[in-house]
Amino acid sequence: MSLLMTTVEGFGGHAIALGVAGIGSAIGTSTAAMGAIGMWNKYVLEKKKLPAMALALVGMPLSQVIYGMIFMNALIGANLSPESYGHQMLLSLCVGLVIGASAVLQGKTGAKACMNLANDPKAGIGMYIAVMGIVETVALLAMVFGMGAIPQA
Repeated sequence: MSLLMTTVEGFGGHAIALGVAGIGSAIGTSTAAMGAIGMWNKYVLEKKKLPAMALALVGMPLSQVIYGMIFMNALIGANLSPESYGHQMLLSLCVGLVIGASAVLQGKTGAKACMNLANDPKAGIGMYIAVMGIVETVALLAMVFGMGAIPQA
């Protein structure tokens, strides 16, 4: 029971955003990886060299972990009072959910791009990367607006 009564200075659930963003990145990268493997399967069956361009699509959802970490560090740096820990956890959860969702959907977008590249290898990968960048912008905006919502101590 004494553990529950302990006050910890400087902790307000800061890592929630990082954790949720990390889960989203894991799901997003694995989803995009499945699309890349499906694309490469076609090349293996045709005994062609595997195109490495799919790796860029697989790796894009990883950046959302960084956004979660940046937000977490900003929240820690604010050094807010323990009375605000509930609000900090709620803010961290909301920001983390948006960042994580962006990563999941970016992975799905990458998987679809891989499928299209398997059907038409001459299709411009730049357009697929641009579309994935737009999906990633949602995570960036969540991080920036979330950081703007942190009160200054």
